[in-house]
Amino acid sequence: MDDKYRILIATGGTGGHIYPAIALAHQYKNDGHQVTIVGTGNEIEKKIFASEDLVVKYFPSKLKDYPTYKKFLLSFWTDKEVKNFVKEIKPDMILGMGGYASSEICRAGGKDVCVIIHEQNSIAGRVNRFLIFFRKASAAIQGLPGSFNKLDRLMMRFSDGMRFLGNPIRKEILDIKKVSPEVDLSKSLRVFIMGGSQGARSINMSVPNALASLNRSANIKVMHDTGEEDYDEVNESYKRLGIDAKVSKYNQNVESAYAWADLFIGRAGAMTVSELSAIGLPSILIPYPYAMDDHQFYNARFLEEKGGAVIIDDEKLTSEHLSDVIRDLSEDRKILKKMSESAFDVRFVHATENIVDFTYQVIKKFKLMGNHYPM
Repeated sequence: MDDKYRILIATGGTGGHIYPAIALAHQYKNDGHQVTIVGTGNEIEKKIFASEDLVVKYFPSKLKDYPTYKKFLLSFWTDKEVKNFVKEIKPDMILGMGGYASSEICRAGGKDVCVIIHEQNSIAGRVNRFLIFFRKASAAIQGLPGSFNKLDRLMMRFSDGMRFLGNPIRKEILDIKKVSPEVDLSKSLRVFIMGGSQGARSINMSVPNALASLNRSANIKVMHDTGEEDYDEVNESYKRLGIDAKVSKYNQNVESAYAWADLFIGRAGAMTVSELSAIGLPSILIPYPYAMDDHQFYNARFLEEKGGAVIIDDEKLTSEHLSDVIRDLSEDRKILKKMSESAFDVRFVHATENIVDFTYQVIKKFKLMGNHYPM
């Protein structure tokens, strides 16, 4: 494209906000634009961004340890250093990736800057709703359908400014092809468990015993990411139960685990659901019960309604129940094949390109209309 833009991508906090930002940043950079990612500088961000060839600027979050109501009240205030930074960059667009980490940068843009927000979850977070309600956003992108309601849509600058375009997926994951017409009942069922996210102890504690009762009748191989706290206990459980499992605290190359697995068991974060959709990996999802507005349940339901996942409520999660569900899937692999086909969604394969193209359209429309919009 001929026009070259200065773009700020406001993100941070968790991997669910960071990885989509990275995918988009690389696409913008490849298109020849000047891209800067703005984060808070926490340890997760520094670890992830260290391996990326991207310009990153950090502004430590002053809201980190405050309760939600206080964060909301302080969202009306913008730090002078942040304002000056945005003023100096003079961005053509600020892309906010959700969360309080992105709020301040989006608000610092003022009415002369095109602000676009991206919501990863099926239920929009407080910050993105705030930015829409106070008409700080020119457009909004939904990573999963249904994020915003009719009132949110009415508050958009442009009538077509709200789109479901998916969550950007890393190329390493997109290279995986799970959907296949082959069903080989003689092969082992390979199960990948991701229990390392927040509040996943219930998964870590339930899975070993569930698989132990199955291992007598089914040929199952196991890969289990536990997180830091539960590693020793889970690893010891597998050894005690006589299960040959590959146990790790954290898998740096989750794409290799996805490629290996026939079945995924874990939480229902927006990026997890999107990645499963992009490659067509069947899943048993146990939504985190304390997620804001129960958004993980609605994320999981997106896959369940298509037939690509089975949902188990965290409060109903027992080794016996989980064992029964896995047994049903292992005894009839045609069910897994059907789940794989149902889970696959090409919109996530092309999400990065579609989001980038949409933002270019919004920027052009914003520049044509100028400031003729009530703020």
